[in-house]
Amino acid sequence: MQDPVCKMEVDNTTKYRINYKGITYYFCSQKCLDEFKSNPLKYVSPVDLNKKIDIKIVYCRPCKFMDRALNLARDILSYFEEANVELVQGDKGIFDVYVNDELVFSRYIEKRFPESEEILKTLSNKLQLAS
Repeated sequence: MQDPVCKMEVDNTTKYRINYKGITYYFCSQKCLDEFKSNPLKYVSPVDLNKKIDIKIVYCRPCKFMDRALNLARDILSYFEEANVELVQGDKGIFDVYVNDELVFSRYIEKRFPESEEILKTLSNKLQLAS
């Protein structure tokens, strides 16, 4: 993540953060956070305000994959507050993850379940491309 004020790279675990119009911004220090609060429009582009990401997790209910889908959804929502996550029941062993209607992971293709970290990285890359 990048501090919008000083452009320094920061971790999403920083205590300096603010949710502004549905998007969480992260800061390196209280000083940068205060500067942002004083004039957010100076640091936020209209593109950022329209930046949302839709995630759909299709999981096999008869296979009891719901817990995996819920855990992945929880991880996504805890990292990306601008994400909309939808869980869709399926069958026949399905566990697919879509980002903005694009398939980014398929249990059938990969022959395994996704790791949360790889999905989070994919989402982060897609959000950076959108900005």
